[in-house]
Amino acid sequence: MEINIASLQDHILTRARGRPDVHEDFDFAIERYHREFLASTGGRKMDLESTWRHVLENGPRVDDVPERAKSNAKAVAVRQEGNRYYADRVLDEAAEKYNESICWAEPGSEELGIGFANRSAICYEHGDYEICLLNIALARKHNCPVKLEPKLAAREQNCRQQIAAGMSQVSVPNPRFAMNVETDPKIPFMAKGLRMTEVPAYGRAMVAERSFRPGDVLMKEKVFMTMSDPQYQYLHCHFCGESKLFNLIPCSDCASVMYCSDKCRQEDKRTLHRFECGIKEKLNHLYTSIVALGPRMFLYGLTLFGDKVDVMQKVCEAQKRSGSNPLDVDYSNGYNPLEVFKNLNQVKVTKKEEKNYRRFMFTASIYFTVYMQSPAVRALIVSEDQQKFMLRCFMDYKQICLQASMFFWDEANAPLFPIASIINHSCDPNVYAIPRMSHFKMVALKPIAKGEQIFFSYGPVWYKNGDKAKQDSTMSLFLFQCDCVACNPARLKRWLATQKRLDEHGIRDLRTCSKVIADDLAPLAAKMNAVQQFIKKYAHTHPNESFCSVLQGFTDILYEALMNEWANKMRSEALEQVDRGL
Repeated sequence: MEINIASLQDHILTRARGRPDVHEDFDFAIERYHREFLASTGGRKMDLESTWRHVLENGPRVDDVPERAKSNAKAVAVRQEGNRYYADRVLDEAAEKYNESICWAEPGSEELGIGFANRSAICYEHGDYEICLLNIALARKHNCPVKLEPKLAAREQNCRQQIAAGMSQVSVPNPRFAMNVETDPKIPFMAKGLRMTEVPAYGRAMVAERSFRPGDVLMKEKVFMTMSDPQYQYLHCHFCGESKLFNLIPCSDCASVMYCSDKCRQEDKRTLHRFECGIKEKLNHLYTSIVALGPRMFLYGLTLFGDKVDVMQKVCEAQKRSGSNPLDVDYSNGYNPLEVFKNLNQVKVTKKEEKNYRRFMFTASIYFTVYMQSPAVRALIVSEDQQKFMLRCFMDYKQICLQASMFFWDEANAPLFPIASIINHSCDPNVYAIPRMSHFKMVALKPIAKGEQIFFSYGPVWYKNGDKAKQDSTMSLFLFQCDCVACNPARLKRWLATQKRLDEHGIRDLRTCSKVIADDLAPLAAKMNAVQQFIKKYAHTHPNESFCSVLQGFTDILYEALMNEWANKMRSEALEQVDRGL
């Protein structure tokens, strides 16, 4: 049975709508604390330092939020919940419960091995044989009871037989999306011919200095840092943010986070989780989406400066936040996160409304009180001057992360891609992007002319949503009123008047293209070729309705192909891990 990637993504990205109690609790805590703060201060104006001192003296305290220490009893109870879901064939919910059980299990206990063994059963039923083998290996490594070995051995044999018979999804042909255009010599993961500029209506923007064709891969940027919504703590890697439901392994010290690989676990422990392990549930209690990235950006920067607080302070305070261009960072000799951090530190912070600015001051102060409960933070942030520096950075970096991250529609993750952050939204995009991975991969959707601004949609597109539905979606997701060509009534009327009808040849080509798109047996590569040829040939008819229907078809094909590429890479890496003995 083929694994349904779309189903798993839907489970991960929409689960909050089915569990409003959890989401409201996370939002409610910080809002309730803020209301109490306003009441206690009489709403009077305060600067950052006076806000901080008031919170230090008067609270609120987050001391009463319990941390999740390892517990075999809890692991057993949660696993039994997973077993009930498994018996009812609700496999994705069962997998999530098995992940939670794995996270609760004490190191060295057989409960850990049983959790991996149970997860392998779901992988086998999904037909995801490489991931099943990975979980079998993990079960054996982590003291799975001997009585389960016959089942594991039989399952392992069946998996290898299926792979040998060509039943693995890795063997199914799928388009690959490596960089297929000349790359920038300074930024080898980005196409040559892209630059940043300032556009009055948008601020920072990305513009093409050369033409591009549909299907050109324009970027594959690595995430600088990310943060997952605590609702999804047993579904996502806490370090890279990838939604590898069946690959996750736990932190060895707490029951609050999981990782897609031992490499991510070690990197997070080295960079960020060393500051958060032991206070993670308190931080989860305060979770405020993208804004919560701000304090983590400071701590990540502290790691990048080798824990030398004074050196970091000297560098950061010497830099003026007058604006930055992420394309100025030189990646030709490899990825250097310290240089990326220094560039981000110069992002110009735009002036906020007074009420929002005061809210930021309060949240920076309360996050300060929680992080100072971490022994690792207290060991480095000692003097009052250092504490004030950390507080100012919390305040500034919250705003920087809010400005530099545009993925408000992703309920599960708040990733920060510095270069991709300069790309603006339009309901009529000319590129398609997959940002929910550890990389931001961007593909040209239609011909892009020299001098044209690069746009991708943060969510809705005009030709798939009605005017009211699209505007409502934009407002609720992004908290701004879109003024793109499809949303501004006057511009839309003039734009629609420019559309051209398909001629007789165009109608015939449309029928042929639509037939290929609708053919379930046609390879994705054939579908991509058909739509790219049509889009190249008839781009001049845009915004013709028929042309836009092919654009939507291309978007759907790109999504499926990119997800398949990601899933096949995950399967291949899992098999390599097994063959190496983990």
